[in-house]
Amino acid sequence: MYKARSSKKCVDGYIDLSRVKLLADIVNVTDAKIVLISSLRIDWDKSSELCGDDGKYINKCFAKYGLSIMDKTPYISFFTARRKEIISWLSVHQNEVESFVIIDDMQYGWGNLSSRVVNTNPYGYGLEEVHVKKAIELLKERVRFKQA
Repeated sequence: MYKARSSKKCVDGYIDLSRVKLLADIVNVTDAKIVLISSLRIDWDKSSELCGDDGKYINKCFAKYGLSIMDKTPYISFFTARRKEIISWLSVHQNEVESFVIIDDMQYGWGNLSSRVVNTNPYGYGLEEVHVKKAIELLKERVRFKQA
């Protein structure tokens, strides 16, 4: 969602709205719900009154395309892999999740989640049409999360 190679604060506007539109395309085709996994989730809350500046900015950008964030993964600790935070969220919500895709620009050790990851380019344009198609394909596959 970020503009390529941007170092601006979120509140100054470094979310690329053309990428948010692509995310909206995924949601509109699949009826997916958005769970925030980015480090910006720390400033976001389900209650908009409790959102910090970055959280409010994300909500504003998403609202331009009719999107809203349903939830966020837990913040376990600075040294915890994002994969473990996602697994934690999926474990709690496994009976509600019919399918899922992880869209991320970081190459983490995804382990048993690898088949559900769509990696974008952190130094390019971020989310692109090719990623949208892959995400839609993955979301159409009904895959329930089962903790190993």
